[in-house]
Amino acid sequence: MLNGRSTGFWVFIAVAGMMTGTVFGEAVGAVLPDSSVALRQFFSGGAEFSVGPLGFDIYILRFQIAEIAVKINIMTFAGLLAVGVLYKWF
Repeated sequence: MLNGRSTGFWVFIAVAGMMTGTVFGEAVGAVLPDSSVALRQFFSGGAEFSVGPLGFDIYILRFQIAEIAVKINIMTFAGLLAVGVLYKWF
């Protein structure tokens, strides 16, 4: 427990920051003109990790997920830092 907060709180803060940064990076990449390929690649390009299909099947219950994917770009880490700084202020 850091600063009296639960582990779930810190995981939520980290995921929220990463999601915010990724969405911001994709938005900036979409707004940039087609002529700036390097900047578009910098903001919206990244690594994507996926797992799937996942599923289990027992006689009374069947569950299947087609794919779980995570996309990480440079703005993901910037969003994580921004949420950390905002947490320090509030």
